[in-house]
Amino acid sequence: MTAALNAILYPVSFLIVLSIVVIVHEYGHFKAARACGVKVDEFSLGFGKVLWSRTDKQGTLWKVCLIPLGGYVKMFGDADAASAKADEKAADFSEEEKKVSFPYQPLWKKAIISFAGPFMNYVFAIVLLTIFLSIFGRAVVPAVVSTVTKGSAAEVAGIKPEDRFLSINGKEIKEFSDVRRMVQLDTVLNIVVLRDGKEVPLTAHLSRENGAAVLGVTATMKREHLQSLSVPAAFVEASKSAWEMTADTVVFLKQMILGQRSSEDMRGPLGIAEASGDAARGGFLSFLSFLIQVSIAIGFVNLLPIPVLDGGHLLFYAIEAVIRRPLGEKAETVGLQIGLGLLIFLLVLTSWNDFVRIVDRLLI
Repeated sequence: MTAALNAILYPVSFLIVLSIVVIVHEYGHFKAARACGVKVDEFSLGFGKVLWSRTDKQGTLWKVCLIPLGGYVKMFGDADAASAKADEKAADFSEEEKKVSFPYQPLWKKAIISFAGPFMNYVFAIVLLTIFLSIFGRAVVPAVVSTVTKGSAAEVAGIKPEDRFLSINGKEIKEFSDVRRMVQLDTVLNIVVLRDGKEVPLTAHLSRENGAAVLGVTATMKREHLQSLSVPAAFVEASKSAWEMTADTVVFLKQMILGQRSSEDMRGPLGIAEASGDAARGGFLSFLSFLIQVSIAIGFVNLLPIPVLDGGHLLFYAIEAVIRRPLGEKAETVGLQIGLGLLIFLLVLTSWNDFVRIVDRLLI
């Protein structure tokens, strides 16, 4: 029975998370386009056969399609939803049509529309987290060790129960969540703990299990308390959390590029589906927390300067602003092909990592 429920829970939770994040992202593009006076032809959740559709008063076709693995907003004058090329008919547009056509908009409007998708992902995550914190408060767990796993990196380093973390790699540790975050950023941790009133420096060399760094300590729950937050304080805390998640992702990418972290740590669609299911099994608050993390991750990834992504469009617009002329069609085409090739490579790589991780788990 449990296996049957998991077979339903994991894909359904993944599709719910993906659909919400995609709708939020594309709605950002949609609202920005409308605000800039650009006509939106289509707003689609999913691809393929249309399951439901309707056209609003402004002429936008809203639809839900059979394959719910993404979505798009297609603007008037675009050849496709990628906004990479103008429609062949755009050259013959009347002056009135050009005013509401995306290809004929000034660079600053194009940039706003492209940026609005990732921006909305961040806004959604911060608003959701603000509501969450203002209602439920914020659990504060002191950075004090309760248990140390035998044979773990923590035991080898000399960490003992009742040790209080003061800093890791020069960063102050205020609570146990800071320890969890720092553990995922490096494989070698220079730790300072407080033991019997004295500061003790230690060095831990981390192991990785299923792509995640493992130190091998648990937090003491004796002095855990719930910190109530006003709405303004919750907003500040939510914004800070969004910034920290983004900063951690930047560090992760830097380590990947420099070869300091294995590509096996990257997760693909199956890995995200697995994490979605795990979050759903943890309850509503766990699922909500995961949704917030995914929204921020999608927002950040889309800002990367890779052609095909929103960040790639922003890069092209920045280059055009500097050289004061449109990029040549050949240059754009080559850039888009490189970007698409990179995304396909990453999809294959991460999917393989997911497959290996799942097989390893089944064999254990």
